[in-house]
Amino acid sequence: MLKAENLCFGGQNMPAHCLNFTLEAGQIQLVTGPSGIGKTTLLNILAGFMTPASGKLSWRGESLLEMPVWERPVSLLFQDNNLFGNLSCKTNLAIGLNPSGKITADQNALIEHTAAKLNIAELLDRFPETLSGGQQQRIALMRALIRDDPIILLDEPFSALDHDNRRDALDLIRTLALEHQRCMIVVTHELSDAKSLGADVLRLDADKD
Repeated sequence: MLKAENLCFGGQNMPAHCLNFTLEAGQIQLVTGPSGIGKTTLLNILAGFMTPASGKLSWRGESLLEMPVWERPVSLLFQDNNLFGNLSCKTNLAIGLNPSGKITADQNALIEHTAAKLNIAELLDRFPETLSGGQQQRIALMRALIRDDPIILLDEPFSALDHDNRRDALDLIRTLALEHQRCMIVVTHELSDAKSLGADVLRLDADKD
């Protein structure tokens, strides 16, 4: 279980928030609210790139705030995708599984299977700079999803996707959460995604949390 207790952050350039929530394995939490409210900041705190002003954050009873970034059981999809332009898409995905890029036969099968689910199998040998924004987003989303981390944080993962690809991505996220018991936190402006994912909604507002 992922648990936040009086997790406080913000102030100055954004509203202050103090959040309390729990997320069981297999659950999806949508985080929504206006631009600049602190949605990405929350993901960065969960991932370890930023420190909250106060409060507790734990995973299975162990404090996450005391773990360095590289030890946290977290996979994060950034808004800007962060693909390596000098590497093929498949190598970008392989690095997500092993920093050396060397993968097993089972991991290769996972890449091919998931790429087919997201309709990007034909893109694996291409380089990111040759892809459209939506194609790059699907590669980056896939890299986050195929990792073995139990907590997956997705920052606006559908923004560049058309209707059909968005539906496929929603289906894959819902399946991974349920079948592989992942905790998913998804930042989105589309509240309709909550129904598609069977997710709870955490809305960040300027006047309340």
